[in-house]
Amino acid sequence: MPDETSGERSDGVDYLFWRDEILEAAYWMMNEDIENTVAPTDLAGFLDAPDGTLQTTFERMVGQNLLEPEDGGYVFTERGEYEAKRRFAEEFSDIQGFGESHADCGPDCWCHDADHAAENCPSHEHA
Repeated sequence: MPDETSGERSDGVDYLFWRDEILEAAYWMMNEDIENTVAPTDLAGFLDAPDGTLQTTFERMVGQNLLEPEDGGYVFTERGEYEAKRRFAEEFSDIQGFGESHADCGPDCWCHDADHAAENCPSHEHA
């Protein structure tokens, strides 16, 4: 909970804030083929985090099965990719024009391709 007198947040709230920022930024970078893996240094130019915050958050995310180390960076676990897609879709739905969340279908669904973002996903069609 934020400390009303100092403006500081607790460690738990800080972690949740930076976790969500990392999930969204990493999802964007990997989905747009900017990076195959993402490291804290890759996001430092996008996220104005205090020193050490990104590294510490990445490490906690590994412990929570959201990320796993690979090739000098990190990639999403299945759970991490789902959470990242969901947050990204919620955060940017008004900008991208998604009518529905693309996190509802499977990770291999064609609708996750940016070229199909404006199209209706078959998993959302009703019989």
